[in-house]
Amino acid sequence: MIPNFKPQLIKRRSGPPPAKPAPSSKPPQNSSTRQSNTAPPSSRFKLTASNKSRTASPAARAESSRYLSPPRPRVQTKKRKVSPSAAILWGSDSDDESDGSHDDSASDRKRQKTSSSVEPAFHHIWSLKPDHQRRIRVHPKPSEQPTSNSSSTDGPILPARLIDSIKLTRGAWAKHYKSPFPDLDRNLIVSLQYPSPGRREEFEIICPPPTSDDVNPLDDIFYTINEIIQHYLPAQLDKDLKLSDDADGIVRRLKRAVTKNQPDEFRDALEKFNTIIKDNLESISDQIDSMHSLPLDLVNRITIQTYQRTVSHRAHLLRRVKDKEFTYGELKYKLAHKIFEQTGLNSKSVFVDLGSGVGNVVLQAALQTGAESYGIEVLETPADFALDQASELRARAKLWNISLGLIQLWHGDFLASPEIDAVLHRADVVLVNNKVFPQDTNFELLNKFLDLKAGAKIVSLESFGAGAGKQGSRNENNIFNIFDEELFESGTNMVSWTDAAVEYYIATKRC
Repeated sequence: MIPNFKPQLIKRRSGPPPAKPAPSSKPPQNSSTRQSNTAPPSSRFKLTASNKSRTASPAARAESSRYLSPPRPRVQTKKRKVSPSAAILWGSDSDDESDGSHDDSASDRKRQKTSSSVEPAFHHIWSLKPDHQRRIRVHPKPSEQPTSNSSSTDGPILPARLIDSIKLTRGAWAKHYKSPFPDLDRNLIVSLQYPSPGRREEFEIICPPPTSDDVNPLDDIFYTINEIIQHYLPAQLDKDLKLSDDADGIVRRLKRAVTKNQPDEFRDALEKFNTIIKDNLESISDQIDSMHSLPLDLVNRITIQTYQRTVSHRAHLLRRVKDKEFTYGELKYKLAHKIFEQTGLNSKSVFVDLGSGVGNVVLQAALQTGAESYGIEVLETPADFALDQASELRARAKLWNISLGLIQLWHGDFLASPEIDAVLHRADVVLVNNKVFPQDTNFELLNKFLDLKAGAKIVSLESFGAGAGKQGSRNENNIFNIFDEELFESGTNMVSWTDAAVEYYIATKRC
């Protein structure tokens, strides 16, 4: 059963919010935090009591719901509390996938563990509002590539570097792999043509043990072919060639060759598919040009590949980072999708993730929406992994013939970063997982948010509404009174630290 994913605006608040439990000793994962015993900085805002209520936007809710999948039962409107004790460390959710349902797990961007040849298909109806200003297909002219609007945002940008699948199945971690074609003297090596004029990707056809969570090259090929057929080839071509036919389609032929130990048939079937792609690149280009948004299942396939090739085999290092007590959890890709939808993120937007971890949400924003996407992470290891992911995504997106928004990632403290300060002036959407931030950190963030432009949106896991008030009380001159805040519930299985639904907040700056 598909989990109830549709977020709901569940209530307005007026007056003081309910008392919150004492903060956990574990600040949030993927978030730069700074503990301080000093008093909050002075402010021109005086702190006096107020009963001002938060405002909702029914019109905006109705508009965003047009692009959701078919209605699901409403989540409970009763407020749920997620205990800070549910916090987990980096990478501790890497083994929580179950066979055939990896799309619903945080480890989608870790190692795959599935035997199905088709990824769950219900995600094809998950698309953002069409963005007619975005040119999704890669265009060769350098002048058409995204550039930064501000030289002050310059930061480390690694060149695009494609890591072939074959590199993942060689070395010490691949010693337990076995060939599905045992009669061969050496493992079968094949290549796959993506829907672009670019080079092919090489795969070594070997399989991990059934109980292993290591990457499976066969599944990667099967899933990738299905995405290409579904989203890149004209429907009539698919029908004429019976590429997705259940009895004799290309994936079915490949699986049959594996089952019957026929490596030549496997190679021939894949070469036939590669030839079809090469011969129909013009039609594929037309098909991409007709797209005005990317289906979420396609976005997920590309980000899974990116994570597998850069982070998956070293995910254990994320558990060894210094100051790992300052980590909490991460948003899964479906919740990121919903946030992009609710905030109207598009190719003309600027997105900022304060505490970006290994960069998952930043990369998804650049790929799925084409937005300028920025992130900063205080921990060195995840920050370095984020740069590697960005490098791989730049190259892999070209294979898939998809242009990206600008990606910029930094290692540093978001409270002391001039680069982030410069970007925040232009930001349209700011994401911050402040689930267990101390009060002084929230207060400093609020002061930074004063520089946001009118209409900018802040997405947070805890409300900033009580960030400057004593014992959680709101005040008439509280900084946050210049924001209108809405409270949502995520639906189940949307964050890494719990399967339960969690609350999140979207605040819009009025002036």
